Amino acid sequence: MTAWPRASARHLPLAACMVLPAVSNGVFISCFPLWVVPWIAEFHVPRSLVMSGFGIGNIVMGLASPLVGYVLERTSPRLSVALGGAALGLGLLAGSVLPSIWQVIVIYATLMALGAALTGLLSAQTAAVDLYPDRAGTIGGFITLGISGGGIVMPALLAGPVVWYGWRAAFAIAGVIVLATMLPASLFLRGGHGGGTAGLHEAGHASPGSARLTTRAVLASPAFWLPLFGIVPVMFVVGTVLTNSVVIAADDHVNLRLAGYLVSVIALGGAIGSVSLGWLTDRADYRIVFGATAIVMALSLLILNAHPGFAALAFIFAAVGFGGGGAIPLFSAIVVRRFGPQAFPRVMGLILPSVILSLALAPILAGSVRDRTGSYAIDFGVSVILLSSSALLVWF
Repeated sequence: MTAWPRASARHLPLAACMVLPAVSNGVFISCFPLWVVPWIAEFHVPRSLVMSGFGIGNIVMGLASPLVGYVLERTSPRLSVALGGAALGLGLLAGSVLPSIWQVIVIYATLMALGAALTGLLSAQTAAVDLYPDRAGTIGGFITLGISGGGIVMPALLAGPVVWYGWRAAFAIAGVIVLATMLPASLFLRGGHGGGTAGLHEAGHASPGSARLTTRAVLASPAFWLPLFGIVPVMFVVGTVLTNSVVIAADDHVNLRLAGYLVSVIALGGAIGSVSLGWLTDRADYRIVFGATAIVMALSLLILNAHPGFAALAFIFAAVGFGGGGAIPLFSAIVVRRFGPQAFPRVMGLILPSVILSLALAPILAGSVRDRTGSYAIDFGVSVILLSSSALLVWF
């Protein structure tokens, strides 16, 4: 096992890997609600138009993941993060002076989305995995924890400027924060090329001496579909419960004030799960770790169908957050073990679009089921089947 660095200076690359997606996702995703009301008020446009920018931007960011993986495999994370940070930061600065909502949405869904993709989870994990490939679960957990922290800190930092100076000034401030953090942080990342010499054994494990894997070879390998079919049901459940949490609580006759706390409970469970499941994956059979996680999440959904009270809802939502928070580090470790660290950016880049689309589509499908049937029972039942199937697939 690779030893953790003892010199404090060698902790800086790992710290940078936590900071990058925290700032990137915090600004691009978590801060978006801060702009909605000011944009509607200034541009006199419907809420649906404003939300379309968020949806398109996230789709673009997700679909860009394979491209980001391709770039990371051939260039250094230092270069890709510097370019992405510049794109995101300059996009925010440009958006602060654009006169039309259409121009703001276009720059958000193109330049800023690509910048967020280049500076987000995939780049941070690639740089970290390159340093400690046998600790992929643990470091993936800390990076995911950093994203959760960014989702708390960045909106808190920018909420005041939005109220005091307006959204344009807050946009510009966000751009300055991005440039001031990401460009220096990129200097601590590995400066060499991505390499990408990992291939596959016949069992699907990394073979350092073989040629760089092609996308076709990755897609043809059962080792690729293993983590994909495992992580998508988990993210589908998280997207369903997180977005519909207040409505689910309301169906159980929980008042709105208490129901609002359940969102924080999910986030807290995710923070704990990201670190603990990541750590556990590095030390135990990942089939057992994922199987237990899937079973807990499936049982939680079955209990939700029984309409429990607030206390039970809090435990259930924490369990769903726990499993969702640990999914990324858990399956990142699987990818490293099956393909090797050098092929990690390409493989994860191909997986992430499905993850993002699952998170985006799950609440829409769940809401549609609720509108048509009056409950979430069918959606929860399908989710239980998906979780059980993925647990069996990973096990065998």
